[in-house]
Amino acid sequence: MPLTVCIIDQQPCYSGSETIRGRITFQTPKPVDIQDIRVTFSGCAKAKVQKVKGSAAPTTSYRSKCMLFEKGKILWHPSGDTIAPGTYEWPFEFAFPSQVLSASSRWPEALPFRSDANHPLPPTFAVKTADALRKIKCTIDYQIQAQVFSPQRGFLGRKSPLFSEVVRLRFIPGSARLDVKREGSSAAYQQQKEQVFNLRSMLLLPENRGRSLKLQERIQSWFSSSQLPRFIFKATFIYPSRVIQSTPLPCILEITPFMEDSSVTSPPEILLQSLSVAVLSQTGARAAPSLMGALSGQVDERIEILSKSSLGMPVSGTVDLAQAFGPLVFRHTDVSFGTFNISRTYRLSASFVFECAGSTRSLDLPGLPFDIFADFEAPSNIPSSVEHLSEDDSPPSYTSASMLSTGTLDKS
Repeated sequence: MPLTVCIIDQQPCYSGSETIRGRITFQTPKPVDIQDIRVTFSGCAKAKVQKVKGSAAPTTSYRSKCMLFEKGKILWHPSGDTIAPGTYEWPFEFAFPSQVLSASSRWPEALPFRSDANHPLPPTFAVKTADALRKIKCTIDYQIQAQVFSPQRGFLGRKSPLFSEVVRLRFIPGSARLDVKREGSSAAYQQQKEQVFNLRSMLLLPENRGRSLKLQERIQSWFSSSQLPRFIFKATFIYPSRVIQSTPLPCILEITPFMEDSSVTSPPEILLQSLSVAVLSQTGARAAPSLMGALSGQVDERIEILSKSSLGMPVSGTVDLAQAFGPLVFRHTDVSFGTFNISRTYRLSASFVFECAGSTRSLDLPGLPFDIFADFEAPSNIPSSVEHLSEDDSPPSYTSASMLSTGTLDKS
């Protein structure tokens, strides 16, 4: 290549505030007219939101491009002179920012996106995803680009560079890296959801346990339910609000009997018949208002973590799901973030079905938000599915992930 970009001691992943040094080399075997030679360091977030219609109808695409920052330098300015054959070299130096250096009033404040000035830079990101309503393509790219421009001939002369070379840099912000040792144990990030169940049944009596009610007894129970024995218990699901990429989810189920409020002398057996734990990752994208209007959309991907049925498993006290069923690990995925036109968020979905005294009760928790962080101590080993997507790239394949399309589609 006549033009090369060399970064000295290039890091496998940057987190902000680093100094990036390198050199630009230009080789020409013959005399050439040069206007100038430039180097640009930039971050850009691009999104395409496409409405999905019938196969016979054309689709409409809404695009957005947001420059997160841009720093440029003119390394040489011959101003159209002819330079002799040879090898030319220039050093360069940039500071990697940790916040966006531009803001635009055209991006309204709307969760899960961010429009506040100087918010943290989003991580390197690339994804294609779709559901029945929309197709979404997103890229967040950080690059150093060298360009050689020839003199412009005439008013409609060539404006594209004569030569161009790009080096892309992987970035995960420091704000998206979790230092567990510094911030405390994982217990500090635990959240919980609970539900109280009130059971009334003749089967709660010691002499009736283990048998089925006769028809006459069922009819009697329907007409005199307030006189039946009562048992109250609480089911609590404890889950993390912060998770490090590719590490198991620490999830706990707690069963607490309320004997003081129950009319039975001893707690009956509670069986866990089925359970399901899944992660919903949501990719959001939006296009700014244009002649065609504005468009936003979110696509969910459901990643099954644990699914068991017909268990008949007695549960009481504290049940660590990892100890009972193995580590709850899901595929390598991206950290949580939001910026002007792209976002990635996560929710936990959990469901439990209990059986007690011939009755079933369900604990359904469909949308528990949590954040995914990168490992603070091992930035070079941070897993990522990020690859630069061209217009013709196909979506990345997701193993062990079943798809659930929900989300919304808004147009103004």
